[in-house]
Amino acid sequence: MGNLTRHISPTFNWFMQRITAIILAIGLLVHFYVLHFAIERPVTFQKVQDRLLTPGWVLFDIILLIAVVYHALYGLFNVICDYNPGDTFRKITGWLFTVMGVFLIVYGIIALLPFTQRGGM
Repeated sequence: MGNLTRHISPTFNWFMQRITAIILAIGLLVHFYVLHFAIERPVTFQKVQDRLLTPGWVLFDIILLIAVVYHALYGLFNVICDYNPGDTFRKITGWLFTVMGVFLIVYGIIALLPFTQRGGM
């Protein structure tokens, strides 16, 4: 089967978990403010689509998506590793979460892109 170990420093993962937490905290505050205070009520499909016609908001949503997926899956991986599983189980779980994370990010971006054009969806 070959050597499927990932050679990523634990320090890098520790650092990224903290960075994504900061991105999530700031991103969620901005998201909450924009959707609940900055626009007139009620929030409608048209208002959300108008916001997504701006490339900056699309980039914001993609960055938030990547931060959420990384933070959640790596956090869950750390919880599993706290139970001290065997090396094989840890490798399989790591690769499973990596593949699942890539899939979720790609799927999220594909789901977001139709809203970036007038008349999308």
